[in-house]
Amino acid sequence: MASSSAVGTQAQAAAASTSIVDLSDLVVKEKCHCLNDSPGKPFGNVFIGDERLVCESEDDEQLLMTFEFREAVRLHSINVVAPANDHGPKTIKLFVNKQSIDFADCNDLPASQLLVLGPDDVAADRVCKLKMQNFTYVNLLSVFVEDNHGADVSQISSIKFFGSPLPSTNMKDFKKAG
Repeated sequence: MASSSAVGTQAQAAAASTSIVDLSDLVVKEKCHCLNDSPGKPFGNVFIGDERLVCESEDDEQLLMTFEFREAVRLHSINVVAPANDHGPKTIKLFVNKQSIDFADCNDLPASQLLVLGPDDVAADRVCKLKMQNFTYVNLLSVFVEDNHGADVSQISSIKFFGSPLPSTNMKDFKKAG
């Protein structure tokens, strides 16, 4: 079960608010990166949408994935899909707007939210609700997989974010003074 969050289905999350949408189109894939991913099962697999393809950690069970958004967003929930076995992530720490974070930072800095996932929480139809007050203005999200359910390496098939884009200021709408 997810700790510090409520786990539910994607349909329940969407019903909670009509303004909550899948933010996949706002993720700038070219600017996203991962530390400790295996060259044979790379980070890019999380964007493909095929549960048979995974991002796998290389040296141990830890992964540090950073997602950049095209514009600021308010995050409501996260969907992590992984094999429902020992390779699925167990403890995940989320960090908001932390540039150039590394593994040492993940241990030293307070997380915006801690998720503790069970094997049933990493299904395609499950979401973990986030503490909205910690995710109101997100440009960059770091997802640290601290451990899994006992395997040597961790695997993740996909990660999706749900929430809403924040209104932006268009400078063309302002008139020149004077």
